[in-house]
Amino acid sequence: MAVPLIAVVDDDEALCSSLADLMRSIGYRATPFHSAEALLESADCFKADCIIADIHMSGMGGLTLLRAVREQGIATPVILVTALTDQTLDAEAAARGALCLLRKPFEMSSLLDYVERSLSK
Repeated sequence: MAVPLIAVVDDDEALCSSLADLMRSIGYRATPFHSAEALLESADCFKADCIIADIHMSGMGGLTLLRAVREQGIATPVILVTALTDQTLDAEAAARGALCLLRKPFEMSSLLDYVERSLSK
C-alpha cells in the first residue's frame, strides 16, 4: 500500500513546515504549501489523501479552497484549522464538507486523530 500523502496549506511558513515535518515523522509523505493557490496549481491537489488547511490566509482561504477542491470533483478529506473564534465558522465548515475544524492552538494528538480518521475512510 502506498504511503499516504498529506497536503499542508498555511501561509504561516513556520507552522506549515512544522506540520509537514510532523506528518513525515509519523511515516506519511507531506507537502507544505504556503497558499491555497499553490496547492490548486499542483498535481498534489489530485494526489493528496488528506488536506490540512488554514481558514484565514492571504489570498484564498481554507473555506474557499475547500469549495474549489469539491468543484473540481476532488473528494479528499479536508481538515480546517483556524485561530479565529467566530463560532459561525464551525457550521460553514461542516456545510462545505470539511472533516473537522480545529481551533489554534490545538493538540497535535487531536490533529493526528483526525488525519487517521480521514485516511480510514
